Amino acid sequence: MPNICLSYRSGVFFYRWVKLIILEWTMKYYQMSDKVSLANFDGTEPAGLYQRSHRYLQTKTGSFLVDYTHNEHGEPFKGPLICELDDENATGILPTFFMSPALISTKQFYKDLVEIGIDNIEVHPVIINDNENNNTIEDYLLLNIIGRISCAVMNQSSYERLNDLADENDPYEAINFINELVIDEKKVGHHDLFLVHEDTNCILISERVFNHLKSKGYTDIFFEEVKQTSQV
Repeated sequence: MPNICLSYRSGVFFYRWVKLIILEWTMKYYQMSDKVSLANFDGTEPAGLYQRSHRYLQTKTGSFLVDYTHNEHGEPFKGPLICELDDENATGILPTFFMSPALISTKQFYKDLVEIGIDNIEVHPVIINDNENNNTIEDYLLLNIIGRISCAVMNQSSYERLNDLADENDPYEAINFINELVIDEKKVGHHDLFLVHEDTNCILISERVFNHLKSKGYTDIFFEEVKQTSQV
């Protein structure tokens, strides 16, 4: 007589194994950016931001911040970062985060990332001067994402290169602007938040982070599922 209990356990184990394999195959990633509205200058567009301190600070490198403003060899960044609202749209809507001059987000947005376990962010205070309204805004943080993965499949992605003669393997010489990103799923691994090496303006998040942020009701963040392929 067959061992029914053993058969059942084997079946459960096989089901879980198949489910895990399916999850591996269908893991999704999303590109996250700010929603850029048309500049109608009617108060509905997001406010613009200028950097007013740490002139030679390197951002969006995927590594810890290095400031070359007062030391040609570089030194660790010491905040706060001072910024200024663009006078032309200082009355615009303050967004959840600015993408320029760096990733600068509200404190609440950072808390939402920490809530789901994101721990690869170097955080510094930001002071935003609103000269038009004689106001100082201190509800924002500089978020420096630690982690940069070379995963873009450039011959399948749509992009523009700032210097056509540049060495494409040198990220500081070959500056790419990727409009439609395709990534190699084998190179991504299981990271929740990281920058794309080939264009560090591309911020990718895992599906679980995407679902978490969507549940928070943000309306000014643009999410786009990233196409994936498998390179041999």
